[in-house]
Amino acid sequence: MGQLVLRNSVRAPLRTAMTVLTVAIMLAAFVFPRTLVVEQDQYVEEAKNDRILVLPDQGWTSVLPARYVDDVRATDGVERALGVRWAGFKLPGKDEVFFAANAVDAAPFVAMHQEISAPDADKQAFIADERSVLVSRDLARERGWKLGDRVILESHEGPGQWEVTVACVYEAVGGAWAKRSLWAHYGFFDRGLPAEKRDQLRLIVAQVGEPRRAGAVARALDAHFDAESMPTLSMEDNVFAAANIARLSSLLGALDLVSVLILFVVGAILFNTLSLGVRERTREFGVLRAIGFRPGQLCALVLAEAALIGLAGAVLGLGLSFLLLEGLVGPFLEETLQFQELTVPPAVAAMGFGAGVSLALAAAIVPALRVGRLEVRDALGRVA
Repeated sequence: MGQLVLRNSVRAPLRTAMTVLTVAIMLAAFVFPRTLVVEQDQYVEEAKNDRILVLPDQGWTSVLPARYVDDVRATDGVERALGVRWAGFKLPGKDEVFFAANAVDAAPFVAMHQEISAPDADKQAFIADERSVLVSRDLARERGWKLGDRVILESHEGPGQWEVTVACVYEAVGGAWAKRSLWAHYGFFDRGLPAEKRDQLRLIVAQVGEPRRAGAVARALDAHFDAESMPTLSMEDNVFAAANIARLSSLLGALDLVSVLILFVVGAILFNTLSLGVRERTREFGVLRAIGFRPGQLCALVLAEAALIGLAGAVLGLGLSFLLLEGLVGPFLEETLQFQELTVPPAVAAMGFGAGVSLALAAAIVPALRVGRLEVRDALGRVA
């Protein structure tokens, strides 16, 4: 039975190959939008409710004066605060290698972010050495960096080179934003910039002692800076995450719908291919019935062939999905649209795999029932 299934599956190799490739491409197209939806939902769930982000009211193209950090720290309800600046680090001569790189106030950053999991000694080594960096394990593994390694970096923000030491390699726990990232000391980075670019921040992160007061503290901060030359827009971390997703809600909703419609297209393609294959082999099925095959065995034969095609398409489709999302599209979205790191969630991968096999079996039900109802006389008398 197994040999018969394999032989029949490759009876028309070109058609089978095109069907498998089509299913793979369509499943990859299904996995892509589902991954975007799931990953962005996870981003909102992971956002902390005891942190406040203080942003320029005029948008990401504007900057905040570094002196604002002291005012934020002095605000009632704020336990600690730190300034964050995009460092734009890159590897000399390797512009195609992208990773997130920011300059921060080291001590409050380490104290505030439980997502950074590393030995305390390594964290303290990073805090103590201004010329050191904190690197995610994913990035360190990719670049072959180890503790104590000296790394030469360049920056999109200014000329020259920065020589730094890898003082701490951390695991990002429950925070997708912290994966494949590098963190440098703000003071060290700031002094290496041209005078006109110094003392600037992309945002300020504040931690409050009582999460229920975070909204009130955010409003107090905005009221305080309202009279300044650069007003602020402050909000809780989880509210900011939800607002980011809200901007993309229509797109994500459409992609979610498209991902479901794609499954119907896959089912239609498989149904057409399997139905055509069964019609072409009507006389063969009649011969099998004549030599003793029961209707149930013929139905199982058609279903097994369909499952094999669906399985091959699912495996190839998942391979394409991982290649496109984690190797090509993901890094582009992270760099240009500030998306979180995109990886295919296990649940989505399992859904795509199951969809490939399940749709193939579903598409084969009608052809299989037709085969099971064939009369030997009619099947042998039919011209293919």
